[in-house]
Amino acid sequence: MKIPLSILAIVALVLGLTYLFAPEPDPELVKPRTDLPWQITANPDGSSRVFDLQLGSATLHDAQAKFGAAESYAVFVRDQDSSDLEAYFGDVHFGMLKAKVVVKLQASEEEKRAMIERAGERKASPTGDWKYTLAPAEVAQLGERRVTAISYVPGYRNLDQAFFLERLGEPAATLTENEEAQSWFYPDKGLSVLIDNKGREVLEYVAPRDFVMPPGVTPYAG
Repeated sequence: MKIPLSILAIVALVLGLTYLFAPEPDPELVKPRTDLPWQITANPDGSSRVFDLQLGSATLHDAQAKFGAAESYAVFVRDQDSSDLEAYFGDVHFGMLKAKVVVKLQASEEEKRAMIERAGERKASPTGDWKYTLAPAEVAQLGERRVTAISYVPGYRNLDQAFFLERLGEPAATLTENEEAQSWFYPDKGLSVLIDNKGREVLEYVAPRDFVMPPGVTPYAG
């Protein structure tokens, strides 16, 4: 059965008017993303940019604008000589990607000891570290502290080596953590990647000038 030309003309007119009067798309929705976990820009001064944040100069306020409200703030004590001031952002979305994000903030050892004393209560974390959760009054003073490192834990498990090779290229060195896990290191990007066949992968970012290769690594051999 042939469709009358008059009907075709009406359909064409409706489609044309829809195109002409449709609202313009939001530029934020159509512009290329620059905040994906493998989009890392290393700068000549040894700093880097990832997730649209400049490591070493971005502040907690900047991280909150990017990731949303943090779920908790705490000082984690690894051992007597090592501790970190961290903000935990829980589930964060980057387009179709979902991940848990932890941001480390700049603080002297003296400042962290004072925060620990004011926190009072301590709890053991799943990693075996001691966690001192900060009080709201303490958190209110953190906004201008600089971001020194970011940990990104993908929501998808078992991302294999081919996934990271395609997006990041070959690492400079690797380290076997156990039978199921291996770490890859990209010092020029300030990035280390834990690839775990049984657990979750973890990407950790610092400014390249602050990157320290751990002992025991071997050059990547493909």
